[in-house]
Amino acid sequence: MRRLFLLILLSLFAIVSFSQAVVNKSINWIPFEQALVKSKQDGKPVFLDVYTDWCGYCKRMDATTFQDTSVIRYINQHFHAAKLNAETTKPIQFRDSVYTNSKFVEGQRATSHDVVMVLTGNRPSYPTIVYILESKGIIAPVPGMQTVETIQPFLFYFGEKVYEITNLWEAFYKGYTAPKFTK
Repeated sequence: MRRLFLLILLSLFAIVSFSQAVVNKSINWIPFEQALVKSKQDGKPVFLDVYTDWCGYCKRMDATTFQDTSVIRYINQHFHAAKLNAETTKPIQFRDSVYTNSKFVEGQRATSHDVVMVLTGNRPSYPTIVYILESKGIIAPVPGMQTVETIQPFLFYFGEKVYEITNLWEAFYKGYTAPKFTK
C-alpha cells in the first residue's frame, strides 16, 4: 500500500513538473480585454505586444525575443501578456470607452485601430510594447524591435514595480545594472 501511494505521488509530481515545463515554453498570451480585467483584480501590469501582420520586426520579435526562455518565464510570472493586432476591425473596450477602427474602409489599405492611437499617444509604430498599470493610470509605450537584452530593463522596471520607487525612467535606465535573467 505504501509503495502504491509513493508511486502515485511520484507520478503526480512528474506530471506537474512536465506540465510546468510545457507552460514555460511560450508566453501565456491572453486577449487584451481579459488581461485588463486580470490586472485590475491582482495588480499585475499588462504587457501588450502591438503588432501588424505585415511587420517584419514584429515577426522577428515573435521568433527571437518571445522565444527566449528567460523572457518567457519573466513575462509569465510578472505580467498579464496580450497581443493586439493594430489593424483589427473589432471594437475594443478600454477603460470607460469602446474603441473602433473608425478610419477603416472595406477594400482599402488597413488603418491603425483607435485604441492603438490612445495607447501610443497618437504615434503608432510597429512593433510597440505597451506596459499598462491600470491601478496607477500608467500607459507606457515602448516602440521598436526589442531584443532579449533591450527588453530586460523595461521588464524589470515594470515587473519589479521600480516605478513605485522612482518615476524617472531615464535615471533608472542609466543606472540599470541588474543581472540578466536566467534561462
